[in-house]
Amino acid sequence: MKKAIIATCNHIYSTKEKPQHVNCPICVDSWCKWQKCSKSSPRNEDLAPLFDEEIKEHLLPIYVYLSKDDLLERCLGGHTQNVNESFKATVWRLSPKHLQSGLKVVEISAYIAAGIFDEGFSSVLRIMNLLNLTNGTNAKVLAYNTDEARITLQNRKGLSETKDACTVCRQQQMGEK
Repeated sequence: MKKAIIATCNHIYSTKEKPQHVNCPICVDSWCKWQKCSKSSPRNEDLAPLFDEEIKEHLLPIYVYLSKDDLLERCLGGHTQNVNESFKATVWRLSPKHLQSGLKVVEISAYIAAGIFDEGFSSVLRIMNLLNLTNGTNAKVLAYNTDEARITLQNRKGLSETKDACTVCRQQQMGEK
Protein backbone atom coordinates (compact mmCIF):
# COMPACT_ATOMS: atom_id res chain seq x y z
CA MET A 1 0.00 0.00 0.00
CA LYS A 2 2.84 2.39 0.84
CA LYS A 3 4.39 1.69 -2.53
CA ALA A 4 1.09 2.47 -4.29
CA ILE A 5 0.69 5.78 -2.44
CA ILE A 6 4.18 6.95 -3.33
CA ALA A 7 3.64 5.67 -6.89
CA THR A 8 0.78 8.15 -7.35
CA CYS A 9 3.05 11.01 -6.27
CA ASN A 10 5.85 9.96 -8.64
CA HIS A 11 3.34 9.34 -11.42
CA ILE A 12 2.10 12.93 -11.53
CA TYR A 13 5.66 14.23 -12.01
CA SER A 14 6.59 11.77 -14.73
CA THR A 15 7.77 13.14 -18.06
CA LYS A 16 8.99 11.67 -21.34
CA GLU A 17 12.56 12.52 -20.38
CA LYS A 18 12.22 11.28 -16.81
CA PRO A 19 9.54 8.54 -16.56
CA GLN A 20 8.68 7.68 -12.95
CA HIS A 21 6.37 4.70 -13.37
CA VAL A 22 8.49 2.07 -11.58
CA ASN A 23 6.01 1.67 -8.72
CA CYS A 24 2.86 1.97 -10.86
CA PRO A 25 0.88 -1.28 -11.23
CA ILE A 26 1.70 -3.27 -14.35
CA CYS A 27 -1.52 -4.79 -15.70
CA VAL A 28 -4.11 -4.33 -18.41
CA ASP A 29 -6.57 -2.53 -16.09
CA SER A 30 -3.92 -0.35 -14.41
CA TRP A 31 -4.74 3.28 -13.62
CA CYS A 32 -1.32 4.20 -15.06
CA LYS A 33 -1.69 4.62 -18.82
CA TRP A 34 2.06 4.30 -19.31
CA GLN A 35 2.19 0.86 -17.62
CA LYS A 36 -1.13 -0.17 -19.17
CA CYS A 37 0.40 -0.29 -22.63
CA SER A 38 2.06 -3.54 -23.56
CA LYS A 39 5.70 -3.66 -24.66
CA SER A 40 4.62 -4.06 -28.29
CA SER A 41 2.29 -1.05 -28.45
CA PRO A 42 3.70 2.49 -28.38
CA ARG A 43 3.53 4.25 -25.04
CA ASN A 44 1.89 7.63 -24.78
CA GLU A 45 4.85 9.35 -23.14
CA ASP A 46 4.31 12.88 -24.42
CA LEU A 47 2.06 13.88 -21.49
CA ALA A 48 3.22 16.83 -19.44
CA PRO A 49 3.44 16.47 -15.65
CA LEU A 50 0.35 17.59 -13.74
CA PHE A 51 2.32 19.91 -11.43
CA ASP A 52 5.59 21.80 -11.60
CA GLU A 53 8.61 20.22 -9.95
CA GLU A 54 8.68 22.96 -7.25
CA ILE A 55 5.35 21.78 -5.87
CA LYS A 56 6.72 18.27 -5.33
CA GLU A 57 8.74 19.37 -2.29
CA HIS A 58 5.47 20.48 -0.66
CA LEU A 59 3.38 17.51 -1.79
CA LEU A 60 5.85 14.74 -0.99
CA PRO A 61 5.62 15.18 2.83
CA ILE A 62 1.82 14.83 2.55
CA TYR A 63 2.20 11.59 0.60
CA VAL A 64 4.73 10.30 3.12
CA TYR A 65 2.32 11.15 5.96
CA LEU A 66 -0.52 9.34 4.18
CA SER A 67 1.62 6.22 3.89
CA LYS A 68 2.42 5.98 7.62
CA ASP A 69 1.71 2.63 9.26
CA ASP A 70 -0.72 3.97 11.87
CA LEU A 71 -2.90 5.59 9.19
CA LEU A 72 -2.86 2.50 6.98
CA GLU A 73 -3.68 0.20 9.92
CA ARG A 74 -6.98 2.04 10.38
CA CYS A 75 -7.98 0.93 6.88
CA LEU A 76 -7.23 -2.77 7.47
CA GLY A 77 -10.66 -3.67 8.79
CA GLY A 78 -12.30 -1.87 5.89
CA HIS A 79 -13.38 1.07 8.10
CA THR A 80 -12.73 3.66 5.43
CA GLN A 81 -16.05 5.54 5.70
CA ASN A 82 -15.36 9.17 6.35
CA VAL A 83 -17.84 11.08 8.52
CA ASN A 84 -17.60 14.00 6.10
CA GLU A 85 -18.72 11.72 3.27
CA SER A 86 -21.83 10.85 5.24
CA PHE A 87 -22.52 14.55 5.78
CA LYS A 88 -22.02 15.28 2.09
CA ALA A 89 -24.38 12.46 1.18
CA THR A 90 -27.03 14.08 3.39
CA VAL A 91 -26.51 17.44 1.66
CA TRP A 92 -26.74 15.92 -1.81
CA ARG A 93 -29.90 14.03 -0.83
CA LEU A 94 -31.52 17.39 -0.11
CA SER A 95 -30.22 19.10 -3.26
CA PRO A 96 -29.15 16.43 -5.79
CA LYS A 97 -26.18 17.21 -8.02
CA HIS A 98 -28.04 16.30 -11.21
CA LEU A 99 -30.60 19.06 -10.59
CA GLN A 100 -29.54 22.64 -11.06
CA SER A 101 -29.37 24.33 -7.64
CA GLY A 102 -28.13 27.77 -6.81
CA LEU A 103 -25.74 28.70 -4.04
CA LYS A 104 -28.56 29.56 -1.61
CA VAL A 105 -30.27 26.17 -2.08
CA VAL A 106 -27.03 24.26 -1.47
CA GLU A 107 -26.23 26.50 1.50
CA ILE A 108 -29.66 25.90 3.06
CA SER A 109 -29.28 22.16 2.37
CA ALA A 110 -25.94 22.20 4.18
CA TYR A 111 -27.51 23.91 7.22
CA ILE A 112 -30.39 21.43 7.30
CA ALA A 113 -27.97 18.50 6.87
CA ALA A 114 -25.84 19.83 9.76
CA GLY A 115 -28.95 19.96 11.95
CA ILE A 116 -29.99 16.43 10.97
CA PHE A 117 -26.43 15.19 11.41
CA ASP A 118 -26.03 16.74 14.88
CA GLU A 119 -29.52 16.59 16.39
CA GLY A 120 -31.58 14.28 14.21
CA PHE A 121 -34.82 14.98 12.36
CA SER A 122 -36.26 16.91 15.28
CA SER A 123 -34.09 19.80 14.05
CA VAL A 124 -36.22 19.91 10.88
CA LEU A 125 -39.29 20.40 13.08
CA ARG A 126 -37.58 23.34 14.80
CA ILE A 127 -36.75 24.87 11.41
CA MET A 128 -40.38 24.48 10.40
CA ASN A 129 -41.47 26.24 13.61
CA LEU A 130 -39.09 29.14 12.89
CA LEU A 131 -40.64 29.47 9.43
CA ASN A 132 -44.12 29.55 11.05
CA LEU A 133 -45.09 26.27 9.40
CA THR A 134 -47.52 24.03 11.24
CA ASN A 135 -46.10 20.72 12.38
CA GLY A 136 -48.68 17.98 12.14
CA THR A 137 -48.80 14.88 14.29
CA ASN A 138 -47.46 12.73 11.45
CA ALA A 139 -44.39 14.96 11.06
CA LYS A 140 -43.65 14.70 14.78
CA VAL A 141 -44.13 10.93 14.78
CA LEU A 142 -41.91 10.55 11.69
CA ALA A 143 -39.13 12.67 13.24
CA TYR A 144 -39.35 10.79 16.55
CA ASN A 145 -39.36 7.33 14.91
CA THR A 146 -36.50 8.23 12.55
CA ASP A 147 -34.38 9.56 15.42
CA GLU A 148 -35.13 6.50 17.58
CA ALA A 149 -34.24 4.12 14.73
CA ARG A 150 -30.99 5.99 14.18
CA ILE A 151 -30.06 5.80 17.86
CA THR A 152 -30.96 2.10 18.05
CA LEU A 153 -28.86 1.33 14.97
CA GLN A 154 -25.88 3.24 16.36
CA ASN A 155 -26.16 1.47 19.72
CA ARG A 156 -26.25 -1.89 17.97
CA LYS A 157 -23.25 -0.98 15.82
CA GLY A 158 -21.40 0.11 18.95
CA LEU A 159 -21.55 -3.32 20.56
CA SER A 160 -18.18 -5.05 20.54
CA GLU A 161 -19.71 -8.35 19.39
CA THR A 162 -21.19 -6.64 16.36
CA LYS A 163 -17.91 -4.92 15.54
CA ASP A 164 -15.98 -8.18 15.82
CA ALA A 165 -18.53 -10.05 13.69
CA CYS A 166 -18.46 -7.32 11.02
CA THR A 167 -14.67 -7.32 10.96
CA VAL A 168 -14.52 -11.10 10.51
CA CYS A 169 -17.20 -10.98 7.80
CA ARG A 170 -15.46 -8.13 5.96
CA GLN A 171 -12.10 -9.92 6.10
CA GLN A 172 -13.72 -13.06 4.68
CA GLN A 173 -15.26 -11.05 1.86
CA MET A 174 -11.95 -9.38 1.10
CA GLY A 175 -10.25 -12.77 1.08
CA GLU A 176 -12.74 -14.13 -1.47
CA LYS A 177 -12.03 -11.34 -3.98
